[in-house]
Formats: sequence, C-alpha cells, structure tokens
Amino acid sequence: MNRTNTQGLVNQWGKWLGTENWDYFTTITYKHNVSVKSNYRIMDRLEKSLDKTMLKIRMFWIMEYSNYGSIHNHLLLKDENISYEVDSYLKKSNLVDNRFVKHIAYNSSLGANYYVCKYIGSDDIEYGYFCK
Repeated sequence: MNRTNTQGLVNQWGKWLGTENWDYFTTITYKHNVSVKSNYRIMDRLEKSLDKTMLKIRMFWIMEYSNYGSIHNHLLLKDENISYEVDSYLKKSNLVDNRFVKHIAYNSSLGANYYVCKYIGSDDIEYGYFCK
C-alpha cells in the first residue's frame, strides 16, 4: 500500500471514530514489559470483563511502542463509569498501579485522529473496537 492510501485509511478511521462522543482518552502503560501477543490477550480479557458490566460502553484501543521499545495502549472510552471498570480490571490483574493508567477527558475538537489514529497504518500494531 502506498503512503497516500495509508493516509487516506487513517483519515477514514479518524472520521469514523470521531462520530462517537467519547468520554475519555486513556493511556495504559504496564508495570512490566509484555509481548504483542500478551497485550492482545490482555485487551481481549479486558473486553470480556467490560462485557459483564451493566454499562453501555464503547472502547477503541490501539497498541503502540514507546521510544524505549515497550508496549503501551491508547484507548477511547465511552461511558462515564468505564474508567473505574478499566482500572479495576487492570489492577486486579496486577498489570498496573495508579502511575500507569491515565484517563483524561476527551476533547472532541481535537478529533480521534489526534488521539489514536496516527499509528493505525504502521507495521506491528494491534487495535480493536468493542461495543456493548
């Protein structure tokens, strides 16, 4: 795929994600290094944990590499109580402590491209969407 098509794909993802009125932009950095495969399993289990709640939620997540080569995730979250559920799952699983999860209010004027779409066309990334 050439760069122009990749940028077009990124723009379309951003437009689609931007149609949702997200509540939070969240960054998850693990206490210990995890592999891509482990990260995918963690996020899959997080989705299953969220599915058990009574919340009507939406979550988009994307994994990226830090400058140090470790994996972290960025999430867009929809439901005012979802941040508590995400924190609860990650802490119960001993993956993070308070320093490693940051929830900030989503600013719709910046758009989803600003928050999560810049890496979606990159190699070696994982992402997912969960809706309940």
